[in-house]
Amino acid sequence: MIVPGAGQAFAGAWRRGLVLFALFAFGAVPVLVAAAVPVRAAAWLLEGRLLPAALAVNIFLLALRLFAALDAWRMGLLAKTVPALTAAGAIAVLTATPHVAAGYVTVRSEVTLQRVFADEEPSDVLPARGVFLRRSDRTAPDVGPLDLPRSAPLPAGRLSATRDVLVQTDTPLERPWVTILLLGSDEGPGRAGDRTDTMILAALERDTGRAVAFGIPRNLVNVRLGGRAGAGPRRFPDLLNALYRFANEERPDLFPGGRDPGATALKQTISRLLGLRVDYHAMVDLDGFRDLVDALGGVKIRVRERIFDEVTRPAWGETNPRINVYPGRAYHFDGRTALAYVRSRKDSDDYTRMHRQRCFLTAMANQLDVVSVLRNFGALASIVESSVRTDIPRDQLPDLIRLVGRLDPKRTLTVTFGRRYIARRRAHDRFPIPNVGAMRTTARDAILQLRPDTWRDVETARRAC
Repeated sequence: MIVPGAGQAFAGAWRRGLVLFALFAFGAVPVLVAAAVPVRAAAWLLEGRLLPAALAVNIFLLALRLFAALDAWRMGLLAKTVPALTAAGAIAVLTATPHVAAGYVTVRSEVTLQRVFADEEPSDVLPARGVFLRRSDRTAPDVGPLDLPRSAPLPAGRLSATRDVLVQTDTPLERPWVTILLLGSDEGPGRAGDRTDTMILAALERDTGRAVAFGIPRNLVNVRLGGRAGAGPRRFPDLLNALYRFANEERPDLFPGGRDPGATALKQTISRLLGLRVDYHAMVDLDGFRDLVDALGGVKIRVRERIFDEVTRPAWGETNPRINVYPGRAYHFDGRTALAYVRSRKDSDDYTRMHRQRCFLTAMANQLDVVSVLRNFGALASIVESSVRTDIPRDQLPDLIRLVGRLDPKRTLTVTFGRRYIARRRAHDRFPIPNVGAMRTTARDAILQLRPDTWRDVETARRAC
């Protein structure tokens, strides 16, 4: 069972034993290579027809090992006794179990990937030069044309994501960045449609290990829309978290090019807001978030603030999730408590909640382990299929896995656009109107690493997690 051919050699059939061992070694080599580099192996298996090929190798090894074990048993002197038959059956089951499990994971993975990921590249990405948008937004606050000598410093508060400004920098324009808009939806009982209460733009740079995560406040108003010019309102009067539902239910015609008008609206609007190209989006709802945490066995968090609250339920037939925690203590959160932790705004505000969400996602990623994933693989696959929506193409997934696998947490910046990025508050309801120039300048600086003081505060925020 363990070394195919060893039983035949023990029984004196050396030639048969050597043939079986050679076949086993031939089939096992790619498996051992893949296991030695797990992240790259996962990427290789997702390319082209390699996943079906992996299934074929698995079936070959299963058949070979079963034949080797049962053939060696047949050669034994006690092969037909009851204890020997029982032992042979047990060995056959033990031999088949890991191969059956591997086959299930392989097939289930392929089905999930086909159901969740897109078939082709999205066509709703705004024109850009590198990671920065090509066209400037002359209607934004603190924005104006720049005519600087090459050696002049960039002025603070000016639009810095245009071609004119970038030409003045010594940093290459065509850095290979990949950007993904991560969205958390509050769809659930009593809430028609989706409101994207969590919006994080993740920018990942190839070959450097760098990443930047931009937290977008949900309560911004009068944000300029990124859809078709002249076909509708120029600015969105409601909270930014309501744009997804507006685009899907009221004006999908304004946001063509993607299979989800709401996601297209957010991609293009946030792209204009930050002056950055947004390539893809990925969205998960509350019910899926709760189930995901439970399937991974929960998450341990050291709490930094007093929270006593309850939030809206993720599904019908449930009570509202509650949380009652004290600062300085470590807690192991299940899915419902984690949902209350990341959604609570009682005695705090949206900006504190954004920081809390970022800390929670970091902790969950750090505590993820292969054993938990494999043990709950079926449940995780079902959760992803029912709760995750994305326009990332299936054929881009291997490249994305390699990119994420090379990220260096020490070179990852997180930026939350808090109070100092508010231009003013709307008179009748006091909701914040964004300072687009300041937000774009910070986004530019974080990408190009022009102002170290921009992320010294970020390091402090990370330690606070």
